[in-house]
Amino acid sequence: MRRALLLFGGIIFLFGCIEGGVLNKDLVYKNKKGNVVFSHVYHVKVKKQHCSYCHPKLFKKKFGIDKFTMQDIWNGKFCGACHNGSRAFDARKQENCSRCHRRNSAEARE
Repeated sequence: MRRALLLFGGIIFLFGCIEGGVLNKDLVYKNKKGNVVFSHVYHVKVKKQHCSYCHPKLFKKKFGIDKFTMQDIWNGKFCGACHNGSRAFDARKQENCSRCHRRNSAEARE
C-alpha cells in the first residue's frame, strides 16, 4: 500500500511539473551581462534527459537557489558538466555566448 501511494504521489508530482510547472517554460537567470535563458522543454523533451540527470547532483530542484559563475561552468560544474565541448557545445568558446546569454529582454521569455 505504501509503495502504491509513493508511486501515485510521484506521478502526480511529475504531471504537475510537466503540465503547469517549469518543464514547459524557459527559466531566466537575471544577469547584467545578458540574461541567461534555460529551456526545460529543449533539455527534457528534445534531448530526452530525465530529471535525475541534473537534479539534485548538478542543480537543486528549486529555481534560483543555485548561485554560480561562468568560472564554475568552465570548471565543469553546473551547466559545464555537459557544456564542455564533448557532450554539448563548449561554454568556453566566445562564439557560443549568445546561445545562453540574451542581451535583449524581448528575447528572454519568462
